Amino acid sequence: MTNHNQSFRDLLVLDMTRYLPGAYATQILADLGAEVVKIEDTAKGDLCRHDYPFINGVSYYFTALCRNKKSLSLNLKNTDGHEVFMKLAERADIIVESFRPGVTKRLGVDYESIKQVNAKIVYCSYSAFGQDDPRSLKAVHDLNMQGLSGYLSINGGVDAPIHLPDIASAMVAAQGMLAALYDRERTGQGSYVDVSMFDSFVWWNSLVDSRFHFLGEALEAQDLEYPAVCYNVYTTRDGRTLTFAALEEKFWTTFCTEAGVEDLIPVKLCRRHEAPEAFDKMERLVASKTLSEWNEWLADKDICVAPVATKAEAIKRIVDSNAGMMAYRDFPITGRVLQTNIPHRISALPVSLADASPPPPLGQHNLEILERLGYRHRDAVRMAETGAINAVLQ
Repeated sequence: MTNHNQSFRDLLVLDMTRYLPGAYATQILADLGAEVVKIEDTAKGDLCRHDYPFINGVSYYFTALCRNKKSLSLNLKNTDGHEVFMKLAERADIIVESFRPGVTKRLGVDYESIKQVNAKIVYCSYSAFGQDDPRSLKAVHDLNMQGLSGYLSINGGVDAPIHLPDIASAMVAAQGMLAALYDRERTGQGSYVDVSMFDSFVWWNSLVDSRFHFLGEALEAQDLEYPAVCYNVYTTRDGRTLTFAALEEKFWTTFCTEAGVEDLIPVKLCRRHEAPEAFDKMERLVASKTLSEWNEWLADKDICVAPVATKAEAIKRIVDSNAGMMAYRDFPITGRVLQTNIPHRISALPVSLADASPPPPLGQHNLEILERLGYRHRDAVRMAETGAINAVLQ
């Protein structure tokens, strides 16, 4: 984006992570105007470059998460590659990594090593259970953490299409890094941000887990507050669906009165095992009309009932609203692609997709960054020949 915010323009972020959690967190910083440099493996780069589907060889995954970022391919095991990273680290404000605990120390790019050359660094590490937990040394993914947290036991064992622990930990990391930057303004010192992906998702479960305690240390799916008669998804005559979330008395009373089912008013928060006949009645009622007929009936009512949109319908509505949350952009390799903005609306920090730069090819900024560090073109060529970087692309 060309309208870089002054507050973030001078921040240099080195992102050594792979896949969703790190990229999601650093996307916030990149969109706010920070210079985010992806430090990528010289062979394949970020693994999310290789996930189907593709347009002209570019992955949907990489396109969604890596706009406004730069790519530097480095072999950290190579002497020259390590030297380049350390020179960048001296100038960096934030470093983010997601290796298993101990890997960065073996590579000589851990927090303690970086702190020796840059005491102001904010260094963020992702791991499954935290840096000091031995469970983080074993392979584990998002779905495993959903299971271990108890979440899957109460949602019918259904894996959500959104990777919940990954997103939870990305948000924790972003908050942690920004909090650490604020603290640095006060103290002049950097800090270490240790993100446990499991703990991040446990935090998201806090309301459910509090309910577990208040119910006598037991919780099953039927013990949840919802679905309830007034808070549920019902199917229309033409096979579409309506969401009901009429929690407040006024909304539910209005609906029941207008729909001629006043007898359902007292059972609005009953669950299916408590009032099966009420659920049956609601199902028959909603199935008596098509979605179009319900939309017409609902047009002049304010009662927390809305249709379930298909993805195509939802995206068209969001794009057509011109609110800036979603837009199609033309990128050089992929052509027209859909981009989703970050939702932060801060008056002093405007964010727009209008001038978003495309996600970079692997190593696109090798020469630019090396020259900034004082290397010459022939140095870059030599590094490419020795495998310190993948190529000289400029």
